[in-house]
Amino acid sequence: MKFKYLSTLFVVVILVAGIFYWQANYSKIDKTSVLHKVIGPVFIKYGLTDDKLVKKSVEENKLGSKKYVSVFVEYDAPKSFIWRDFDRSLRLAIRKSELSIYDVEQSFEKDAQCHTVIINFGRFDVLTFKINHRIKAMPPQAVEKVFNKPRIAIVVDDFGYSKNNIKVFLSLRQPITISILPEQRYSRDIADLARSRGLETILHLPLESDRTDVVEEADTIKSGMSEREILLTLAKEIACVPGVDGVNNHMGSKATANTAIMTTVLRYLKSRNLYFLDSMTTNKSVCMEAAKSLGVRCYKRDMFLDNSNNTAAIEKQLSDLKALAFKRGKAIAICHDRKNTAAVLSRLLPEMAQEGIEFVSLSDLEKA
Repeated sequence: MKFKYLSTLFVVVILVAGIFYWQANYSKIDKTSVLHKVIGPVFIKYGLTDDKLVKKSVEENKLGSKKYVSVFVEYDAPKSFIWRDFDRSLRLAIRKSELSIYDVEQSFEKDAQCHTVIINFGRFDVLTFKINHRIKAMPPQAVEKVFNKPRIAIVVDDFGYSKNNIKVFLSLRQPITISILPEQRYSRDIADLARSRGLETILHLPLESDRTDVVEEADTIKSGMSEREILLTLAKEIACVPGVDGVNNHMGSKATANTAIMTTVLRYLKSRNLYFLDSMTTNKSVCMEAAKSLGVRCYKRDMFLDNSNNTAAIEKQLSDLKALAFKRGKAIAICHDRKNTAAVLSRLLPEMAQEGIEFVSLSDLEKA
């Protein structure tokens, strides 16, 4: 009898443990009802109703062990729409909610002023929306020259954690630039694979962020470090990814705004004949000015392609990148080692190449 009781108890324990495991690993974060409740009234107030909807997609994405629902919507705003008022109302609406604004980006496309906003729940981009506000077309004499064969350099960040997507990125058969984090399990393997395919590699250098909600890498260069500590860390991290042609910042919104830190970093890069790419994680960056004064090759990111992991949002960013390149003659984009990003690039880069876009490594962007 006692044995039977213990056996039953054991089964119950296993079932309960199984339920908790399932909830922890397979539960899906779905905030669509919260979005509708918190943000829906703001959209309606400013005329962003169903009749103004241009595009909508709903995807199930994964970050770590968590699955989450990601929504993308695009609206053509009414003529009376005023972005400043909408933005103020949006921020007031989400202030007391569990949501936050992760990123706001402004762009211009033909006859429209566009705003793209990413709404996060924790680390998860649960909503990306784009608002097109039509404006009067510019007179012909104000239109910039259109380049027939513009160049685009695409830098893919965050390699080193795994090898999950590297085969897809290598199969693109375009000279993308691979940015590799130091001291990760697969850092050297990824560097060797990329170089064996003739791709340019750079170090994705961890620099201090001014955000408190992010987890920084173990050897992040920070403002409290001495010049000697910065140089020792920098030398060690470059050695972790041998054969790199340059460096770009991982995070770094605080460090790239610090002239003393960036002068130390850039002076060392010059001694090693390495260039620097400013990922532009802050509009307070001093990198370009410091690099110019030191005579260091320095580039600046024009666009992020995948701040949102939503496929439709990535496609839209690539479309904007193409427009920018044809308008200016060249452009630099940063994206990340992610499944959705690899899939979209694999599908759309050949089409862009057929339209006249030339994809180049970062160091070849300025070559004649």
